[in-house]
Amino acid sequence: MDRLPDRATGVVTGTISRFDSVYALSIAFALTLTLFLAVEPTQNWILLLLCGLVTIGTDHVVRTHPKARFQRLDDTALYLFVPVLFTLGLGLFLEEVAEGHWTIGAGLLSGVPFWAILRAEYESVDHDSASYQKTRLVLNLATYVIAFVFFATIYEFDLSLLTASFAAGIVSLLLAIEVLREEAMDTYRTLAYALAIGVLLGETAWTTHFLPLEGSSAAVFLLLALYLMTGMMHNYLADRLSLRTASEFTVVALGGLVAVTLSHAYL
Repeated sequence: MDRLPDRATGVVTGTISRFDSVYALSIAFALTLTLFLAVEPTQNWILLLLCGLVTIGTDHVVRTHPKARFQRLDDTALYLFVPVLFTLGLGLFLEEVAEGHWTIGAGLLSGVPFWAILRAEYESVDHDSASYQKTRLVLNLATYVIAFVFFATIYEFDLSLLTASFAAGIVSLLLAIEVLREEAMDTYRTLAYALAIGVLLGETAWTTHFLPLEGSSAAVFLLLALYLMTGMMHNYLADRLSLRTASEFTVVALGGLVAVTLSHAYL
């Protein structure tokens, strides 16, 4: 039976809807992540296999959007970073913190946020849709949550100064791509601006080792830095950067920094 796209709803009529693919991949994600968390000793190949599955699945989902004009293999690259980093970061984080029955529950429930991210990636293909701004809100929120999870995991692993700084820079580079791609720039220009943010975050991570910060406090510090840099860059590229906008981002970042400092000193 031929499958024709319904452009109003984003559904393929006849056999299977596009959103059925999102649900199916989310279920497979939850079950595989649960398997990774439950098996002892830890089998890292399961998590890597899941990352590969998410890469292929996300690529398939975004290519099926009615407004998609993807021809080359790398056309969907910018849509893959958040789902894959979510998979890798959540897997590593839960492996460190989840124990006992919480392991199974956390693994199964992980399919819910993954579903939200995957559907948001799908809907973000159409910049003119009525739900585009809500979609961007979901993806930006996911970006910063993933950043915190990765930063916290980096400090949890107690990596060397060079390794931790490099890891923070790479993660920041990849996540910055998600925030900056909203401006619909070409891939290479997006990567160039994201690279600048990654370098700055790597240097920021380096400085945290010389500050009285550790663990979650250091992770929040890096998250605030990422928020400030991506927010300022995004507004600059959109020609919305003004003294008022810059001041708002700076106040939020400084307020968060004060909260981190006080919590570290008194808690």
